[in-house]
Amino acid sequence: MDEIKSLLVLWQSKTNLLYYHVGTLFFNGEVYTFQYTHHQDAHRNVGEAKRNGYRLHPAFPELETEYTSNNLFSAFDRRIPSSDRVDFKEIIKNLGLSEQADRMDILRETRGMLAGDNYSFEQPIRLYEDRHLKTGFYINGIRHRELPPTWPLLIQKDNNLRFVTEDTNDKDPHAIRIETKSGLHLGYVPGVYAEAFKSLIQQNILLTISITDIRPKSAPQWWVSLSVKADLQDDQIDFVNRTQLNGLIQKSA
Repeated sequence: MDEIKSLLVLWQSKTNLLYYHVGTLFFNGEVYTFQYTHHQDAHRNVGEAKRNGYRLHPAFPELETEYTSNNLFSAFDRRIPSSDRVDFKEIIKNLGLSEQADRMDILRETRGMLAGDNYSFEQPIRLYEDRHLKTGFYINGIRHRELPPTWPLLIQKDNNLRFVTEDTNDKDPHAIRIETKSGLHLGYVPGVYAEAFKSLIQQNILLTISITDIRPKSAPQWWVSLSVKADLQDDQIDFVNRTQLNGLIQKSA
């Protein structure tokens, strides 16, 4: 059986503009599964989202039901560019995918965003058998940083990025900004990861941050993508297994 793929289903509140991990979408190579995060005692789960205005998706009206389907749920499938489009192959190529990419791959790279819609998708944090953590995401808020016109060249030249916690951030005390080694503030870690990464930083776990793509001609939400990796020691793997990093972990072979 293929390795299980999963994506975090996020919802953004219109009142506080924060993102919440309301559910998780899985695909085992044959069956798709969706489940709300009602069972997780985690930061920004569906319960906290409901307290901030979230209403369950009409396609998934029962909070505690595990939904399954042999095809990608239409509520999510409609977020993927149609293969009937004349420019579909070009879209796939621009996303860095092969023509063999499946629906989950495309949803991961497009983030499933629709204009005027509050849902999006992010990757989980994967914990591998060789005891390393890895995930990837796009920098948030980069368009609000008023960066110089040459920012793509500056980032490429100064590829060593770092996470800096902002404990006094009024909007989110778990906020983590992303800087170059020269101190250029690029944007932020997506809020759904912030508490997890902050806990890793507090455990003195070294995070290796790499730029995987720069797309200055794309929409701002796709300008810069990152890969984040951490190699864990014995006591650190115990910490990760114990906390499960706020429900964001997927164990992988």
